[in-house]
Amino acid sequence: MFVEKFLNHISNWGKLWFGLIFLGNIFNEILEKFNILSGSSYVWVLSFGLGALIGLIGKIRGAWL
Repeated sequence: MFVEKFLNHISNWGKLWFGLIFLGNIFNEILEKFNILSGSSYVWVLSFGLGALIGLIGKIRGAWL
């Protein structure tokens, strides 16, 4: 029962999780390369938040682009 609910959640919210984890990591690495932002503690919040936002937009629209 729990496994079915978990798999159903992942299949319904897959784009959000992809944006949060994959795109968030990519944005984090890109922002860390800038010398101005490398020492900031909020860079990971900004990057993962942007990834989650793109994933949420993808889920609402039903497509990435």
